[in-house]
Amino acid sequence: MADLGGVKISLEQGTLALYGTGNVSSPRYDFAYGNYLYSRGFYSELSRIQQDVVSGKEIEVNGKIWSMEKPGDMLALQTYMSSLEGAKEGVLGLGRKGLKVEYSSLTNLYSQ
Repeated sequence: MADLGGVKISLEQGTLALYGTGNVSSPRYDFAYGNYLYSRGFYSELSRIQQDVVSGKEIEVNGKIWSMEKPGDMLALQTYMSSLEGAKEGVLGLGRKGLKVEYSSLTNLYSQ
């Protein structure tokens, strides 16, 4: 099981298990559906944070409240958003690789 910035990834026998901050999919989906669920959760979290930033409110992330007035809090938010984006790219990359392996396996199985 790998851990990418709060997102835990497990690959077992053609399944992709994703557990993360507001981006949860059940642990037994195929790669394509796991990618879809993770992307849906990622964009929901991104939208929530953007709405808080635009409205000028305080932003709550993982139980911590960050203020728009404090430079340190805004730096923490930037770091959080960078790690969220990095986790998304990692999960989608693993999903693409998994789909390629799955496709190759099935192609080899049925071509014999």
